[in-house]
Amino acid sequence: MMAAAEIGQDITTDEGLCETDFLKQVAASFGKACDSYQAAARLQQQVAQTILAMLAADQQGQLLDLGCGPGWIHPQFSQYCNAFSAVDLSAGMLAKASSQQLATAYIQADAAALPLAAGQFAKVFSSLMLQWCPKPAAVLAEAARVLAPRGQLVLSTLVQGTLHELQGAFATLDQHSHIHSFLAEAELIGATKNLPDISWQFERRCYSLYYPDVQSLARELKALGANQLARRSQTGLTGKGYWQKLAAAYERHRSSEGLPATYQVLIIRGEKHGR
Repeated sequence: MMAAAEIGQDITTDEGLCETDFLKQVAASFGKACDSYQAAARLQQQVAQTILAMLAADQQGQLLDLGCGPGWIHPQFSQYCNAFSAVDLSAGMLAKASSQQLATAYIQADAAALPLAAGQFAKVFSSLMLQWCPKPAAVLAEAARVLAPRGQLVLSTLVQGTLHELQGAFATLDQHSHIHSFLAEAELIGATKNLPDISWQFERRCYSLYYPDVQSLARELKALGANQLARRSQTGLTGKGYWQKLAAAYERHRSSEGLPATYQVLIIRGEKHGR
């Protein structure tokens, strides 16, 4: 079983970092998880498969995988493009993906400032990456910029309401913000209004995963890299008793399937105007 202090470090988040430092932490955290990510990525695999199927199944043009992670889905891209490029902020994740040697280019970059020419991709794909970006509107603008006329774009991101059971359990114990501040659906939809050259569609889906105990949830978050985005010293998370109380507070959500963790996913689809 994971030690109580270790759990506290893994699942808390700190909103006080500047953008540069936050991006460095995100890159480092996901880099450390590059080897454990795929085995733990139950939700990520479900969502990625769902949105990939929303792209036209043809082999026309190039595809951009924005926030590629370890690249587990890359073998499937051959059904959707004649070539693809992979971008990730994390050098570790990019190295893992590049070991397959399937993409024409592996690029370490901030999704809000892509070192790519405009209009070069027939399709842009991005799954569960946007929630880690300090400037989501800029990421959407960049995805639209690199998309070719009549190109397709599909993204997914976690939004507010994600992990509400865990957030509620923490709220019974103290007033600290222990859960990452997930994006507001309305804010994301509003950001697309500044990109009128694309016809947008939005769909919200709810996913639930189940765990035998709160420690199992914490371990999965750690394996995914969605963990060390906080300075634990600011949260007051100390002592085995604290974590026993957290587990007890979470118990009220238990069902016959176990302890639920709810993930709210917004799917964003777009088609660029033009010939």
